[in-house]
Amino acid sequence: MSKAVCLCSGGLDSTVAATIARRSGMDVYLIHVSYGQQAELREIEAVRRIAGAIGASDLMLSTLDLFRGLSALTTSCARIPQGVEVSLDSYSTPPTWVYCRNTVLLSMAAAYAEYLGAESIYVGFNAEEAMSYPDNRPEFVERFNALLERAVASFSRPPKVVAPLVDMRKNEIVRLGTEIKAPLELTWSCYLDGEIHCGTCESCQHRRRGFVEAGVPDPTEYLH
Repeated sequence: MSKAVCLCSGGLDSTVAATIARRSGMDVYLIHVSYGQQAELREIEAVRRIAGAIGASDLMLSTLDLFRGLSALTTSCARIPQGVEVSLDSYSTPPTWVYCRNTVLLSMAAAYAEYLGAESIYVGFNAEEAMSYPDNRPEFVERFNALLERAVASFSRPPKVVAPLVDMRKNEIVRLGTEIKAPLELTWSCYLDGEIHCGTCESCQHRRRGFVEAGVPDPTEYLH
């Protein structure tokens, strides 16, 4: 059985991507990285449940201190933009940007994939977030794959980053996730660490709009 490493935050997009890998018959290994994000404990809870729900072969929980305190997302006392402060269709990168995050996390996933002999690394990059986050774009995936061709040992086959949602918006991802029975109800999207989703941060607003535009009942409980 082919192996796939799935970089999973516990959120909607990476969960759908991991479910696609599993439904295609691949042996799935999830990796989640705690890098100081305010919601890291909620994400870990979610990704543990998701691993069980999709039948993942293993879940690696890794910790990285590099990003702590370097972004609003990774500073415990920092204020996260909410409500009208958020522009969902902006091309400007918001203060929740974590410097070169996907480059670093994908490198970690690639190291894990080379160790396992996995042929693929699945990610949840998508067109909606690519508007303001350049490391979600097809060009990023293409160039990272080119780098991987020169990044592994002579006895290894380079894994390939697979981004099945890269041309999709959130409503399309919700529809697809529903069709393939991804455990959307187990996912955590909020940037904050409350008992339930805040409903007003950028990630919550993308999530809510996705379900509304998809015409799919939203299983999420929101504070606001």
